[in-house]
Amino acid sequence: MVWGTPQRPVEEDQSVGWRLVGSNHRELGRSAESFAGFTECRAAVLWLRERISDARVLLTTTEAAGGWSWRLEIDGRAVAVAGRRYQRQRDCQYNFAQFLNTVQVAELAEPLPPPSRGAGARRRAGTRVR
Repeated sequence: MVWGTPQRPVEEDQSVGWRLVGSNHRELGRSAESFAGFTECRAAVLWLRERISDARVLLTTTEAAGGWSWRLEIDGRAVAVAGRRYQRQRDCQYNFAQFLNTVQVAELAEPLPPPSRGAGARRRAGTRVR
């Protein structure tokens, strides 16, 4: 689950999304939409796992943006997208296959706590600590 920054600490009513990351820490895919909070986002991931066999993939390319991308739809609704564009169609297809192979077995992470607002954080932000 992706949420919270030093400027926006974690709160349940904050807009969040999810990312699926491989063992090499590369992003395999991400949510196509944002959610109202952690609970709704987690429910969407569980729903995706249940309905993955009903999913339909769409590969796209555009001359303006360049490269290939994929989008996963269930019941006509986009539920996941590639995290980046690929130069070749085969690379895009390979990445999507990795996404499909991983989505069922991936561990669901708990949200990270908000960053510390202590002295170190204030120093990095450029304010003096007294």
